Amino acid sequence: MKITVDEARRIAGLAHLEFDEPGLETMAAEMTKILSYIDQLAEVDVSGVAAAAVAPTPMREDVPRPSVDRELVARNAPAWSDGCFLVPRVVGGE
Repeated sequence: MKITVDEARRIAGLAHLEFDEPGLETMAAEMTKILSYIDQLAEVDVSGVAAAAVAPTPMREDVPRPSVDRELVARNAPAWSDGCFLVPRVVGGE
């Protein structure tokens, strides 16, 4: 499957990534390689191969429990306001 530059642009937009035109071309080519590799893997005949043993995931009972004490959380938080943690801006900061 070939990924076009337009498809790469759309996918980048969904992921909130910005690329210049050469970057989009590179991204489209790399994604095409990845999908081609997946297509190759799908063609492999594994009918004679035993499934790998997978350990079952232990499940606990789904029992309601009391929530965390918000007052305690607020006291231990570096910064807290109106029931929310305050964190420094990391994207689009000045």
